[in-house]
Amino acid sequence: MIKKGIQWHAISRSEIKKLLKSDFERGLDEKEAEKRLKKYGKNVFESEKKFYYPKLLLKQIKNPLVFILIIAGFIAFGLKEYTNTFVIFLAVFLNSAIGIYQEGRASQALKKLKSSQKKYATVIREGRQKVIEASELAPGDILILQMGDFVPADARLIEEKGIEANESALTGEWMAVEKNAEKELDKKAHLSEMENMVWMGSLITEGQGKAIVVNTGFNTGIGRIAEAVDEEDKIITPLQKGIKRLARFLGYAAVGALFVIFAFGIARGEPFSDMLLVSVAIAVAAIPEGLPAAITVALALGMERILKKGGLIKNLAAAETLGSTNIILTDKTGTLTKAKMQVSKIITLLSESCKFKEKEHQDRLHILQMAMFAGEAFIENPDNDLKEWVVRGRSMDKAILTAAIESGLRPMDLFKKFKPIDSIPFDSERRFSAKMRETDIASSDKNKSIVYALGSPELILSFCDKIYKEGKEVKFGKKEMDLLEESGKKEAASGTRVIAVAYKKGDWGSFPHHGEKKSEMFEKMVFGGFIGFHDPLREDVFEAIKNAKEAKIRLIMATGDNMATAKKIAMEAGLLRKDGIALSGDDVEKMTDEELKNIIGKVDVFARFLPHQKLRVVRILRSEGNVVAMTGDGVNDAPALKNADIGLALGSGTEVAKEASDMVLMNNAFSAIISAIEEGRRILDNLKKIIAYLVSTGFSEIILVGVAIIFGMPLPVLPAQILWINIIGEGFMNFSFAFEPKEKGLMKRNPRSQSAENIIDKHLKKLAIALIAATGAMLLILFFFLQHFGFPIEKIRTIMFAALSVNSIFFAFSLKNFEKPIWK
Repeated sequence: MIKKGIQWHAISRSEIKKLLKSDFERGLDEKEAEKRLKKYGKNVFESEKKFYYPKLLLKQIKNPLVFILIIAGFIAFGLKEYTNTFVIFLAVFLNSAIGIYQEGRASQALKKLKSSQKKYATVIREGRQKVIEASELAPGDILILQMGDFVPADARLIEEKGIEANESALTGEWMAVEKNAEKELDKKAHLSEMENMVWMGSLITEGQGKAIVVNTGFNTGIGRIAEAVDEEDKIITPLQKGIKRLARFLGYAAVGALFVIFAFGIARGEPFSDMLLVSVAIAVAAIPEGLPAAITVALALGMERILKKGGLIKNLAAAETLGSTNIILTDKTGTLTKAKMQVSKIITLLSESCKFKEKEHQDRLHILQMAMFAGEAFIENPDNDLKEWVVRGRSMDKAILTAAIESGLRPMDLFKKFKPIDSIPFDSERRFSAKMRETDIASSDKNKSIVYALGSPELILSFCDKIYKEGKEVKFGKKEMDLLEESGKKEAASGTRVIAVAYKKGDWGSFPHHGEKKSEMFEKMVFGGFIGFHDPLREDVFEAIKNAKEAKIRLIMATGDNMATAKKIAMEAGLLRKDGIALSGDDVEKMTDEELKNIIGKVDVFARFLPHQKLRVVRILRSEGNVVAMTGDGVNDAPALKNADIGLALGSGTEVAKEASDMVLMNNAFSAIISAIEEGRRILDNLKKIIAYLVSTGFSEIILVGVAIIFGMPLPVLPAQILWINIIGEGFMNFSFAFEPKEKGLMKRNPRSQSAENIIDKHLKKLAIALIAATGAMLLILFFFLQHFGFPIEKIRTIMFAALSVNSIFFAFSLKNFEKPIWK
């Protein structure tokens, strides 16, 4: 057992190795990891919540309205009104049971949604890189950290290359902290000074490295905070605030009606006890105390349905906003396309043909090998049979490694022979990645290292003054440059995504950080060739785009691809309008905000687009009153995702993007966005129905009893009968609206009419008033008719009780569909 209170930052790495009994190169064995997981528990913040349902029961009883009912029950008992006493306490029991059921269901749905968003970590186990769920991490595991990763556990750095981490989750300091694996610190060092540690919940903003896990779960710094607080997050959404305002208004109206009815009843000689019970019953009938729970259930069920269609909604506010989305700013790769990158062409100087020619075969293999050496993809289980190999990494890196395997190259042998020394991860602003490797030890070459670069064709070409041809390095003249540029443009115009690879012997010296001037190493390089990738459109994209256009939702594609590829894909998907235009990131940079605002209504495609430009476009679109949903997957997409009304992170994206988003596209599909918007509109419709139903049923009872008392007539119904109707009406039937299917033509409505803020719109108010007036008048006419013909009051009350019960069913069917009349 690892002792608690060890100052991991203040002891040497060799001592940590002994304490944790872990090998820095091989990591833990699988059996040992399993043993430690059983001993220390999973790397999660979950504790068994005891007495869950009793807590919910107490919450129901603390409701002021239920409390009033309990008081009324004791009053009835004191007045020896045993029938009323029984019915009142039965009402309290059933009302509480329904509330517990509703809130319990909503809570379970939200818990299920939360558990759907799994986090992953890259570790070394038994000497091999492996991707596992972060919850399966154990002390002693060796973590591989890259720029853009969230740190999944508290860990001591073993080695690092320019690592910087944002630790604001723990320290509140937004500036990234530089890390240093070599340092041994004083025991009294403050958390923010512990440069050799990385903490769970912090973000790697720069660099890469390895670290050994020292604490997991509640033993981590952030875990101890979570344990101390030990309370659920409570998000009060704009819709819930609006509903609370409505409930407050209805409460005042009900209290006013209560005093009027009570005063008239006493004035005309009704027994005090009866009037007290009637007043309480009327108040409970009028105030929709079940409304918050019903809304939570409707939203939670909607979120569950969205999850089944591939979208994980992270908060209730997002579910509310989805229905009013009128612009989607979407990425291309993985969202519109399958993100199943396949190497389709390797283009050398000798030929533009995609078919292998014998004299070019070796050149093509060498270019593929260069690209493989520059990438970050790896084989997770190399000891298994070839057909069982699992390739991990960025989509393009995976495609390159897969193509290398299929071409007969032996990656594991080559990786051992040319070991990595240092690397620069891909960054959308930098537009290339690079890796330095050892040269072949057996080689007579004096250079001990070689750098491979992979990235944007125009950028890589600008690095080079030589070209690889038939196994030799030859001068790179204007003629060759023009030929290659033409070849690259031709492939891009056909929809092929093209990247370039280059190399140079030597050492780049210090690690070039993001934002700094590029190293001299990236000058006078040797150009290898182009690699073309095919990424087909998703089958469901065409239908999804058609549905989006019918729903009057505008689509804009923003991609890092070059203009030719971007336009080709946009045209194939049916996204580029006849009068639509395409702009590059450079075009946008030259425009003022005012110029961009004037033209943005015509733009369908942004190509070679950078994350900070996405943020600018999102702000301009929102400034014009649009509700914008935006997709993103990279670290630098996070600010734009935060600024969008609905941030949509790709499931394959970085943890940073997922944290910044409101919704995660589990399978990256664009169709999931449209399905989520449709579900958002359905949720709003069903919420309107719940509100109209609860308001209408309560106030029709007030009209019936109030008018009868004002006109000096006997009570049409007894308190017990009102309470019973209230249980059946508000307790069960309002809940059913959450399951109502979508209405016909739902996606043909104007998105601006689907705002959660305007959920209680003029149409809904008119409908509720019409229903209250119509049913109130019918009930009064029936009551006056029965009185006129001299029916005994007991029979009248029985008939009125039945009429009110039928009335609540009539309301339910009237509100079942906003478009169809009740007889349909």
